[in-house]
Amino acid sequence: MDALRTSDELLVMFKKIRVDDPANREMRMSQLLSSGSFPFDQPHNHCVPIYEILTLPEDQHVHIIVMPQLEGWWPHWWDLPFRTVGEAIGFIRQLFEGVQSLHHQHIAHNDIKWDNIMVDSAPLYRELKHPSVAGRTYDWKGRVEPRSITRHPVKYYFIDFDLCRQYDPMAGPAREPPGYGGDRDIPEYKSRPNEPCDPFAVEICRLGNLIRRFLMTSQKYNPLDPATLRYNHSLDFMSELVADMTHEDPTNRPDIDQVVERFDGLVKQLGFFKLRSQFWPGYSGESWLFRTLWVTPRHFVSQFMSFLGRHHPIPPTPGPPKGRKNQ
Repeated sequence: MDALRTSDELLVMFKKIRVDDPANREMRMSQLLSSGSFPFDQPHNHCVPIYEILTLPEDQHVHIIVMPQLEGWWPHWWDLPFRTVGEAIGFIRQLFEGVQSLHHQHIAHNDIKWDNIMVDSAPLYRELKHPSVAGRTYDWKGRVEPRSITRHPVKYYFIDFDLCRQYDPMAGPAREPPGYGGDRDIPEYKSRPNEPCDPFAVEICRLGNLIRRFLMTSQKYNPLDPATLRYNHSLDFMSELVADMTHEDPTNRPDIDQVVERFDGLVKQLGFFKLRSQFWPGYSGESWLFRTLWVTPRHFVSQFMSFLGRHHPIPPTPGPPKGRKNQ
């Protein structure tokens, strides 16, 4: 259920949860990741914040979690397409810094996949957007269209912490039985199905799988259907890094600090025109004439406006969601 917070008109969502079922673990981890060592107002914290927990007076076992309204399941986060290579790099950087902040606290999300990533899309719209109907304003009186991510940066969040776990480094190497999480395309699950896995190495592999499947293939086709995937060369510079992240041998995969270091090094080598170039240069079915007379000139004008406005080609990580009164 959606609602508006009266203090600042922030659009929030209510989630009902029973504290006497297994999802209680999700609530405990979500609370931990929203406070204390993980204040949700820190840019590098990409765990969905919990603003308040309400208890129903008629049933003490039922709690209502108050969270910001995000987009992710429908519309998907990729339904706000990256118009430039720089915008895609900004998305990847946010994923890496979010996982890095968890791993530094010996925490593994344990279920990173496409539908456990959501986005605070509010900065892209001039009007308050309807929470469930794409293209409509909150009051249903008009239509909304997303603006440029370069000029209006958005923040991406991880959700679904029911498998999330904090490990004790003093107890020895972290291990989990194979087969957990939604992304089962993990090499050690197949080669060593009865041997416990390093959850942090599995996390790195899942990040690599996500980048390869959803960013190195064309958004014109359904990313969930392997038969429709088309390769996108815009991220060729990351091919070697992604290959190492998904290496068959988990001991040969880089840890998250090494991933971030290599990623930053690759990005520093990219020039002005590469960062502002079209991320999806063309879709199947678009004629050469259409791209020449409409798509390319429109992209050029948009990037020229971003340049004049001194907007960095890689959008910075914004702060937490803001209500309409604070924008």
